[in-house]
Amino acid sequence: MTLAVSTATDLLFIGDSVTDAGRHVDPERIGFGYVRLIRDILAARQPATAPVVTNRGVSGFKITDLQAVWQDEVLALEPDIVSVYIGLNDVWHGLQPGVTGTDHATFVTGYRDILARTRQALPRTALVLCEPSVLWLPSCPAANELLQPYVATVHRLAEEFAAVAVVALHGAFVRARAARPDIAWTSDGVHPTSIGHMLIAETWLTATGLHRT
Repeated sequence: MTLAVSTATDLLFIGDSVTDAGRHVDPERIGFGYVRLIRDILAARQPATAPVVTNRGVSGFKITDLQAVWQDEVLALEPDIVSVYIGLNDVWHGLQPGVTGTDHATFVTGYRDILARTRQALPRTALVLCEPSVLWLPSCPAANELLQPYVATVHRLAEEFAAVAVVALHGAFVRARAARPDIAWTSDGVHPTSIGHMLIAETWLTATGLHRT
């Protein structure tokens, strides 16, 4: 399905540090990652129909954090499209001493909660769900495997709540590194580099059909 956007379209992105990308120090509050790239690409390609883009990503967020702010940061804003990118910290934090992650059952329950609340309050809002990308951690080689159930959950919930698109970021990063291992796709095995953010943007635009605009 191709999303329809115009200057009257409110497109909201929410998630963790990958979405945040320094938005709090950006005068435009858009950040310096994939959200900015998507906004700029759409505006440059079709200035007359470019949507209004809002970034509500927060560094460190997990699914339980999204639940806590969902009313104020999403439902109250009544976006036409909401793009959700969550799950990395839910796994990664559980692998670090002194930090708590989110077990898979709680992740599923929390994610289903925010989508159900959206469907109830904003039935016409289009949902775009992004896979958590990758956890390439030398200190925990099994991290990416531990992420797999969380990736699969995104697909199941997308079907359950009739999301317009699933952005297959996990596979995109795995394929990109296999094709070009000489390129730094992440800075630390978690956070994308500038080219990693471009990969997210291109994958998002392709999944939503907006690369054709």
